[in-house]
Formats: sequence, structure tokens, C-alpha cells
Amino acid sequence: MIEFIPIFNHVARVARPAHTKVAIADSMEDTFQGLGLDSLDGLVMLMYFDDLYGIDDAVSKEWTPVSVQELHDLVMASKTKEPTSMEEVIEVCK
Repeated sequence: MIEFIPIFNHVARVARPAHTKVAIADSMEDTFQGLGLDSLDGLVMLMYFDDLYGIDDAVSKEWTPVSVQELHDLVMASKTKEPTSMEEVIEVCK
């Protein structure tokens, strides 16, 4: 199993517009706001997490996580699959 923070950081970088800077999460307690992620970034990130973890988008539409830990807990409770490598994460997020 891949650690969640590297997946989160990759998805955050892909979800943000190219001209903006994203802080890197160091801890599960980091908040989206503290990392410079806004609600649109969060929505785009959820779409990637849906694909990576096989989550029905109708389920994730109801989510409003504010921290890496909250997102992790929601993903783990709803996943139907899991990425097996960072290469897979990178491929899904293209």
C-alpha cells in the first residue's frame, strides 16, 4: 500500500492551475486552506481520487473535507480499489 501523503501531493499538483504554487503536505493534519488549495482545487482533486480509488462520484459530491486526514478517512471508507504504485497514480492523473 502506498502512503497517502505522496498521492495527495501529486494529485494536488495536478489539480492546481499550472501558474499557481502548491504547498506540499507534510502531515495528515495539514488543511487544504493552509496548503493554498481552494474549493475548485478540492473539487478537481476529488475527481482524481474517485478514479484512483473507485469511488462513485455521487458519494464524493457530498464530501467537504478540510484536511488531508479528513480526505483520507472519507476515501478509505468508500474505496472499491486502490492504486498499487505511484506510476499508476501518475498515469491516472494525466
